[in-house]
Amino acid sequence: MKKKKIWKIVIPAAIVLLIIVIVTINNAAKAGQQIAQEMTVEGISVEKGDVSEFVETNGTVISGEQKTIFSPVNASVETAEFTVGQLVKAGEQLVTFNLKDLEQQNQKAELTVKAGELGYQDSVNQSNKAASRQAQARNKAAQLQAQVNAKEQEVANLTNALAGEASAQESARQQEENNKKEQVSKLQEQLKAAKAEAELSKKAYDKALTDQQTAQVNFDAAAAAAESDPQKLDDARETLNDANKELADAKSANEKYQQAADDLQQQMESLQGTFVSSGTDLSGESPLQQRLQTAQAELAELKGNLESQKAVAEGDSGAMSSAAREQMQTNNNLAELESKSIEELIAEGRKGISAEFDGVISDKQIVEGAAVTQGMQLFTLQSIEDVNVEVTLSKNVYAKVKEGQKAEITLAGQTYQGTVKQISRIAVNGAAGTNQAAVASASIMATIHIDNPDDNIFLGVDAKVKIQAAEAKDVLILPTEAVNIGKDGTFCWICKDGILTKRSITTGVTSDECAEITQGIDEGETVIPDPGNHEEGDPITVIEPTETEAVPGSDESSGEESSGGDESSGEESSGSDESSGNGVVSETSSAAE
Repeated sequence: MKKKKIWKIVIPAAIVLLIIVIVTINNAAKAGQQIAQEMTVEGISVEKGDVSEFVETNGTVISGEQKTIFSPVNASVETAEFTVGQLVKAGEQLVTFNLKDLEQQNQKAELTVKAGELGYQDSVNQSNKAASRQAQARNKAAQLQAQVNAKEQEVANLTNALAGEASAQESARQQEENNKKEQVSKLQEQLKAAKAEAELSKKAYDKALTDQQTAQVNFDAAAAAAESDPQKLDDARETLNDANKELADAKSANEKYQQAADDLQQQMESLQGTFVSSGTDLSGESPLQQRLQTAQAELAELKGNLESQKAVAEGDSGAMSSAAREQMQTNNNLAELESKSIEELIAEGRKGISAEFDGVISDKQIVEGAAVTQGMQLFTLQSIEDVNVEVTLSKNVYAKVKEGQKAEITLAGQTYQGTVKQISRIAVNGAAGTNQAAVASASIMATIHIDNPDDNIFLGVDAKVKIQAAEAKDVLILPTEAVNIGKDGTFCWICKDGILTKRSITTGVTSDECAEITQGIDEGETVIPDPGNHEEGDPITVIEPTETEAVPGSDESSGEESSGGDESSGEESSGSDESSGNGVVSETSSAAE
């Protein structure tokens, strides 16, 4: 009985213990699974794709061409059936004129022209009669003028010939004088040498004279003592004879050199005395001078006869002067031009005024029946064939916009293609956006040309403009939620040896969905777009995203949001747009390849 009671107690206890063990094991397994799940993060592979950067702003549609139309005639407006804001087509007639008064003016002008022609013809006939009386005098004057011209040419030729002759004589005289100067120069050199030789010979003569005098003294002394020393007398005599001979030779040489120097001096002085100054008349009055004087006298006589004939030819006041004839002809031409001008104005007025291009009437200053004058402003036509959108660019985006970039314009539910036509180089304060910060900031005005305008365009309305500011094709890209900005610059999260790690990167063209990576990551590497609650240095396990999850650059990823960084470190994602009223940067990219 006791054994049965023991088993009744042991078996339930064992069952309870077994249940406790099983529960404990299950709880441990669930805890391990939960820890593993908490360490798991999704990663994406870095791939290539295309990315485009756009600048979005608002603007006002304006015409690229407008023309103010003026009245071509003085008339009254017959019809002007158009209104401000009306769309008109090229060639459509807008204004017609009543030309009754202008036609009457034309008839009066034609009569004035005819009367002027008749008066001119009568004056010409009277002038011709007077001109016939002057014909003989004019012909004689013409002949005399020809003779005067010929004689003037003869005088000019003789003057030139005489000048040439004088120049030749002066040249010959100068050449002769140069030759003489050259001879004088040579004689001076020879004289200098001769004087030097004469000076040397004079010194030799003086020395020989001294030696002779000494020998004479010695001889006289020896002669006085001849009895005591006959040999000394013979030696003194021989020495005296030699001294006498040397003295004679030295004297002869000195006289010769001195004579040569005197001769050279005389030749040089004689040659210098023949120099003639350039102003000296060498030839007197030449035959050319005589012929020139004769021709000058004949020319004076011919000119006197010419002036007499001219006085006769111009003395008859009955002949109409060329100035009077020209004045009458000019008056007739003016009357004829005025008549033709009125005819042309009538023709222009009959055509009326038609639209030169497709456009919209923006101003009208006439009504039917009103009188208009030539040059009066009638209306203004603004083209819808040449249409622009004027936009403002904030300081955050204007540097991205360049002339020639393509744009997309949306207005009144229609989309048009455009091109950046012009960018102002002067900033305008308070023109960017509608909020207070934008109004207070400076912005840049830009003009976007609409490349494909149509009749659906309205001038003066607002339009949305999307400018393609930059584009990069077949480059490494990451979704914007995987690109983070920290204190040390731009970075992304990667798994290195099982640890969550930052990797510094450099970005290029950036859109709303993705960004070009120019440095820091290679194609095929795995990047963690969202580390969740993990911090740098935490152990993690990376898994690939499921097929239903977004991939970099795809349309599905554009709507996802990411914390884009570690909140505890103060870092945030770079995927948000910068905006400042008009000129918000808005970018899109194509799907990754």
